[in-house]
Amino acid sequence: MNDMFPPRKRYVIAISCSLAFTAFFGNGILQGIATVSGEGNGPTANDVVQVAPGVDHESKSFNVASRYRFIEEPDGEKNPQPPSETYSGSEAVAVTYMMKINPLHPNIGLEVVSPDASIGSKEKVTAMAQRHDRENHRVVAGFNFDFFDIQTGVPTGLQITDGEIVTSPGGTAKTFLAVMQDRKLRIGEDLSITSEFQAADGKKLELDGVNKIRKAALGNSAFFLTDRFNTTTRSEGIDSTGTPLGVDVRILPVNPDEKLQPGKKLVGKVEAVYASNNTALPKGTFVLTASGKKAEWIKEHVSIGDSVSIRIDFGEGLNQASYAVAGADHPAARALLHKGNIPANIMDMADFRNVDIHPRTIFASKDGQLYVFVFDGRQKGYSDGISFLSAARYLESLGMEEAINVDGGGSSTYAVRKPGDNSLTVLNRPSDGSERPVSNALLVISEAP
Repeated sequence: MNDMFPPRKRYVIAISCSLAFTAFFGNGILQGIATVSGEGNGPTANDVVQVAPGVDHESKSFNVASRYRFIEEPDGEKNPQPPSETYSGSEAVAVTYMMKINPLHPNIGLEVVSPDASIGSKEKVTAMAQRHDRENHRVVAGFNFDFFDIQTGVPTGLQITDGEIVTSPGGTAKTFLAVMQDRKLRIGEDLSITSEFQAADGKKLELDGVNKIRKAALGNSAFFLTDRFNTTTRSEGIDSTGTPLGVDVRILPVNPDEKLQPGKKLVGKVEAVYASNNTALPKGTFVLTASGKKAEWIKEHVSIGDSVSIRIDFGEGLNQASYAVAGADHPAARALLHKGNIPANIMDMADFRNVDIHPRTIFASKDGQLYVFVFDGRQKGYSDGISFLSAARYLESLGMEEAINVDGGGSSTYAVRKPGDNSLTVLNRPSDGSERPVSNALLVISEAP
């Protein structure tokens, strides 16, 4: 019913977002002040709509204005230079959609899902939602999530679904959101990841990730692939004579149908070792694929028939996560708030990513509740978008405690099941002109009868 989702109201938010952001350019300093405000009538009771018990939707439009001034660099504390004239900066309109979700509501669940095919395939959020929708498991909302390689479709970061590691980077991930086994949320930054393969002789090899493509450019890498990945390893690399560079090791799990889970050792038997690329990845098997020095290590320590194991551990207690996504090392994977405060790196105007205006998808938390924000952008006359800095100030004004930026731009998708409908409708206006297929999604599930 469209009347359940009334037109957006423009109103004064009246947030004084004075910032102390400073950037150095040559012999001068750029200082700025940003404010977030709106125009028109105040909000009405229809501005907040209950999508399901424990799930509320709201949309609004506001203006983001920035003013900057350029001053001479002070000559020490004794001879500071007065500020120059204040100049007008940018003014932008940000149309935003917000959903508040109570993850502890007895009838509400949160799930991270993937496209129906292999990892690397892409699918629209609405299509993923439709496949997971069933009686007593109604998908009432869906949002895009992790960054992904636009060419290969492979997510850049971590994904845990129903306690199974779907994909993971190696080393660290810059941001994360997790739904724990007790259904509580964890949102944060700097997630540590330990990924190790152990040979029969007890020697260990550090892995660079799970279910990632071993590209030719990665000259010294090792990845562990599950049968979720693809029907082949997709590994790349040949030398000047056309000879494949690297090794693919096929492993059969000791326990059939065993899944790769956080914090648990998976034991298998080496079934085959191939000095080639893009080998088969049959159902029920795993593959260790490596290049460079790590491939040489495998040749030295791994043989057919060996008993081997792999274990992946995550910091911040995420070994107990039911669902999780972490943003790896993508430059836009940024924490916008931590314990209610804006991190210093977001306040740094010398980093122009902090003031660039784009469509955004942001996840935030307050008092144990999950808040999803989608800001439309790149559409002059409708919505320009929002910067990291302005978004952080806005979320701070709402009292949010933790907030992370996830994939945005043309991927930003805010889809809701309207009362009486059998599927989700995209409420925002994606900047591509239509909904973009993405690598995974966060779904809101209602189990209400």
